[in-house]
Amino acid sequence: MNKNNLISVLVFLLCFAGSYAQEGFDNRTRALYVFDIARFVDYGDALDSMALFKVGVLSKDNELYFDMANLAKTRKEIQGKPLVVVVFRDESKIEYTNVLYVSKDEGFNMDRVKQMIEGRKTLLITEGYEFGQSMFNFIVVNDQPRFEINQEEVEEAGLTIPVGLLVQAVKTREDWEKLYDITNEELERQLEVVRRQDEIIREQKEEIEKQKALLDSLDKEINVRENTLVEKQKELQIQAAQIGEQSDEIQAQQAVIMEQQAKVQAQKDTLEIQRADIDRQLARIDEQLKLINEQEEKIKIQLESIEKQKLMLYAAVFVLILLSFLAYYIYRGYRIKKEANIKLEEKNRTILAQKDEIEKQRDIAESQRDQIAYQKKHITDSIMYAKRIQTALLPSLELFSDEFEHFVLYKPLDIVSGDFYWVSKKEELQIIIAADCTGHGVPGAFMSMLGVTMLNEIVNGRDITRPDEILNILRDEIIHSLKQSIEEDRVKDGMDMTVLAIDFKNDKVKLAGANNPLCIVRNSKLLTFKVDKMPVAIHYNMKPFSLQEIELKKGDCLYMFSDGFGDQFGGPKGKKFMVKNLKDELVKLSNLPMLKQGGKLSEIFEEWKGDSPQVDDVTVIGIRY
Repeated sequence: MNKNNLISVLVFLLCFAGSYAQEGFDNRTRALYVFDIARFVDYGDALDSMALFKVGVLSKDNELYFDMANLAKTRKEIQGKPLVVVVFRDESKIEYTNVLYVSKDEGFNMDRVKQMIEGRKTLLITEGYEFGQSMFNFIVVNDQPRFEINQEEVEEAGLTIPVGLLVQAVKTREDWEKLYDITNEELERQLEVVRRQDEIIREQKEEIEKQKALLDSLDKEINVRENTLVEKQKELQIQAAQIGEQSDEIQAQQAVIMEQQAKVQAQKDTLEIQRADIDRQLARIDEQLKLINEQEEKIKIQLESIEKQKLMLYAAVFVLILLSFLAYYIYRGYRIKKEANIKLEEKNRTILAQKDEIEKQRDIAESQRDQIAYQKKHITDSIMYAKRIQTALLPSLELFSDEFEHFVLYKPLDIVSGDFYWVSKKEELQIIIAADCTGHGVPGAFMSMLGVTMLNEIVNGRDITRPDEILNILRDEIIHSLKQSIEEDRVKDGMDMTVLAIDFKNDKVKLAGANNPLCIVRNSKLLTFKVDKMPVAIHYNMKPFSLQEIELKKGDCLYMFSDGFGDQFGGPKGKKFMVKNLKDELVKLSNLPMLKQGGKLSEIFEEWKGDSPQVDDVTVIGIRY
């Protein structure tokens, strides 16, 4: 080694000792001194044939690698060769490098590392390993950096370490052990501190475990509640969609009603204005008649005065001046009377003209009133005729009295209804259907007549008796007939429906439904059979309707109903009756004869409704098997 290299080594040692005087290694400092040590190691002729100088890091993370790579951007060359830094994740991945750095904290197998670099002239720099296990090993004692060099292994690898580095290195195991003996007491004190900290940490862990267990239980409870809320939110969304559909129909009907009411109100306002004008004109006529009467009284007085003057003229002929005066007075009175008569005639003509105008306005008002009455009667007659048509299409209330006891409670909101019921007999099967169409009144009635017509064709025409198939085909027919499309943003007309097929031979009933369920009261206990949550119409989540098969027992009471009974407002607080209360009433009445049940339900409905208006069509069908 020449003098310049020796000076460089001494400078490096001074810097090495000074940089670590206060604390141990960090990654940037490790990178710095690995590069500096590599500068002074003699590789002999091995570097002559190499294009690069490689520094390798055996590590499971990238922190030291990144620091070395950043430092390599400024150093760029070692011993005249371009500097390259590489990283290996485990011993089997190690390739040839000029320098390889390994830390004991990473837990790698040193024997395996030595096998991978054997015969490659690689300088092995380690940190934290025991004496003699590496070529160049960093240690920190009492926050002071030290290093040991295994000169034998260095020479076996064909490398040469500068004398300046060898002088500062720990050369024997005794020196090594003395270094560690100095730190034993300090380590014992630190271990005691660590033991106390472990005790505190253990207690904190126990407390954390308790809190974690509490949080886990709370988390499970929150998950249960969240699931419940999600289910309720889905139900609310479905109900909101149904309410939105019904609300849009109600708003459309309300708009029509409001428009008709506005027209009627406008006509009423016109009549009120005309009546006010007539009253004012009559008041003027009364005032004018009063003035005429006053003038007539004055004329009578004047006439009496003239008569007296005539008598005076006949009695005092001899007084010429008096006669002349009297003649002038008579002439003047004549002129006044003539002018009064002319004014009276003009006023009479004005009064007659006003009277004619009043009579014309009265005739117009009476004509408008008669026209409104005619229109109302015409509309009412048309709806009554529609009711007769609807009644003719629906079965009679005595649906199947020959088979079993039953009742039908049917209360349309208007003259015609959007609810309907339908029955048919096919061999051993009794088909019974209760339906609630979109809307009520005339629009609902049109939908109900469409439903009845299609059911006649599906069941009686095609001999289809399975409830789910009836609903599937009916839905397709309605979508086709009304030209419904899922992309259209408008009210989807359709119907909610319960379809039963009672099998007398096997004591069973087959059920399929669209939104409307089936309730069975058996031995005073209520059984509710839920159905598909979708209408018989276009729907965002259309799928085939499901079929249920239910065993029947003698005495079972089967109930189907629309939502009109439960949605009725009334009672002492003006609230809805609710479907739950209807089910409770059905359980209470189930032991009565079916016709009495229907009568009692009608009384309950009317009593609850009271003076409140009916809000929807009402249909309840009860059957005792």
